Amino acid sequence: MHINDLSTYSWLKITQADVFKGFRDEDGKFKQEITSDVRGLLSLYEASYLGIPDENVLDEAKIFARSHLHKLLYKAESTTITSHQLSRALELPSHWRIRRSEARWHIEQYKDTEGMDPAVLELAMLDFNMVQLVYQTDLEDLNRWWKELALTEKLEFARDRLNESFLWGVSLIQEPQFSYCRKIMSKLVCLINAVDDVYDVYGSPDELQLFTAAILRWDAEELDELPEYMKICFMAVYNTANELAYYTIKQQGFNCLPYLKQAAELERGDILKSIERYMKEKGVSEEEARKYIQWRIGETWKRINEEVVKNSDHRMGMYVNLAVNLARGHHFMYHSGDANGFPTEKDKDQAMKLLYQPLLVLAMEDSTTSEKNNLSYCR
Repeated sequence: MHINDLSTYSWLKITQADVFKGFRDEDGKFKQEITSDVRGLLSLYEASYLGIPDENVLDEAKIFARSHLHKLLYKAESTTITSHQLSRALELPSHWRIRRSEARWHIEQYKDTEGMDPAVLELAMLDFNMVQLVYQTDLEDLNRWWKELALTEKLEFARDRLNESFLWGVSLIQEPQFSYCRKIMSKLVCLINAVDDVYDVYGSPDELQLFTAAILRWDAEELDELPEYMKICFMAVYNTANELAYYTIKQQGFNCLPYLKQAAELERGDILKSIERYMKEKGVSEEEARKYIQWRIGETWKRINEEVVKNSDHRMGMYVNLAVNLARGHHFMYHSGDANGFPTEKDKDQAMKLLYQPLLVLAMEDSTTSEKNNLSYCR
């Protein structure tokens, strides 16, 4: 069969063995000598997270690279890769991190790299700052909307999580030109958070049954049975969801309203965390449960990667990309705790760097007294 007759997906699966052939010995194991190239080893580790189901060679590469990177982390043998870079990669691979936050980190690392090109650095910094300004404008618009809505004033039990909701919007839709979509998604997350508080904090079982029934009916004319605070919450969700549905039908010819309604259907009780639930169901230790959940996360990412490859040249690729960003957003918000509900100082620092703190742009000034350019930092 000619290579042109193969899909990209099939071609990748066929050629993976050839790609890694040079890194393996006669027994099929990874060569020990490649561990002396720390940067290459780190690249191998990062690449292993792009695997799809049944790619055993990438699973082996991940185990091999991670094991040796852990050893290097404590030996500090490398001058080109810092222990901070290694520990950060081992904590969470680049592929699982949201793109704009990851871009900033790499820019800051590149700034101190030997052989750094000032022009490239300046361009990257300007790009980051310009996109950040777009995000800030989006957030200003959202703040005005949130104040006019006054939902937390009318629902005093609901937490004000506009900034956290906007982080979800940025995680899902990072491109600066998609401000409207980013803002409407942020609004929906904000309102879903409010609905979540209705279920978790305030509503009685009888009231919650009525509220769930109202969501299922999706009829603004049949709210008489609801208490006043639930009417306010329902109408906020109803109007915002319908606005997004109108926009997607007008722009894409696609009716997303059924999916938005489904997202708002929260008829549920207390949900145990995944680790706690697995411990309870299987009677295992916390360590065993954590290992299992980590394995499940890795397997889920493989399926996501597979869909990305299958749909790379298809219209569905746009929606698959949203799924990728949604997964990255979950890591961003929940990897170290609950940045959506109870952000830590680390979470707040990440948000500040992503949304509010511009990079200091490296500017090159012409010098009449020296053949070299002087470098200065300015906003």
